Amino acid sequence: MRGIKRKSYILPIFALVVVILSVGYAAITATLNITGTSTITKNTWNIHFQDLSVTSGSVTAATPAAITTNNHAEITYTVTLPKPGDFYEFTVNIVNDGTIAAKTSAAPTLSGNTQSAVMTYTATWSDGTAIAPNTTLAAGASKKMKLRVQYRKDITSSQLPTADTTLTLKFSLPIVQA
Repeated sequence: MRGIKRKSYILPIFALVVVILSVGYAAITATLNITGTSTITKNTWNIHFQDLSVTSGSVTAATPAAITTNNHAEITYTVTLPKPGDFYEFTVNIVNDGTIAAKTSAAPTLSGNTQSAVMTYTATWSDGTAIAPNTTLAAGASKKMKLRVQYRKDITSSQLPTADTTLTLKFSLPIVQA
């Protein structure tokens, strides 16, 4: 009988210890919470060309420089430069009509099958300064650039082309979020 009495005390004591430990654990724990709200505002990205103007003195183009109708981020032209010193030049605004500030991420790339001995192909800001990386364009702002292709004046007779040559020229200016 003594063995049974001892066993009957152990179960209530064990239950009491479990309850005390549970209450003690609950008393020394905490839960930290952070609750917040965030609103993301509407923004737009709209970088494009606008207001193209051919410079006085330029040769007459077969296809004058024009901003493409369905892609205002592209300009096309076709021009013939008949003699040394002839050039074709135009200015155009790079416009940020979006709500996000932009910047040039690199200097422009002028490429194609250019022949530097015969011609020059340049792109600058309209004031003549180089288009450099990290030039910013605030939302709602614009900056005027100038593109020029020229048959070199200082060409020697040995450098003159012996046949008509068609050159495909490309200007590329990467613009990213500032």
